[in-house]
Amino acid sequence: MIDLIERQGEVTGFKQGLAQIRIERSASGCSGCGSRGACASGHAAVQRVEMAMPEGTQIGDQVTVSMPSSSVALAAIFGYLLPPLFLLLGAIGADMIYGNDFAAVLGAAAGLILGLLLARLVSHFTLGQSLSPSPCVSDSPYGEFL
Repeated sequence: MIDLIERQGEVTGFKQGLAQIRIERSASGCSGCGSRGACASGHAAVQRVEMAMPEGTQIGDQVTVSMPSSSVALAAIFGYLLPPLFLLLGAIGADMIYGNDFAAVLGAAAGLILGLLLARLVSHFTLGQSLSPSPCVSDSPYGEFL
């Protein structure tokens, strides 16, 4: 069975073919997270996302937005591991080649930029759709979903 991260939301509008969804954040999700002290996303009570929705979706519809928790964990690994790793590799490589501190600083900056770009590309191409939330539209205000 796949563990899913689910959030309830409401369609508030449409923009360029995408539904704008207002998602209420629950404090219970942040309380169990080890990164809650350093995470900026836990401070906002409301999050707004844009995503494609099925035909017939209207403003005011209640939706459940979900995605596999493994996708979130893998994206975090890419985002938090690759940039610092490439920063170090860039600094060490430039220092070994040029042998001065200024080159090491420039190598670190280049490595960080390369690491950020690589993390973005790797997450986009390897995770693809698994990082895209999937909606479930409710036709009842009482939480029964299609």
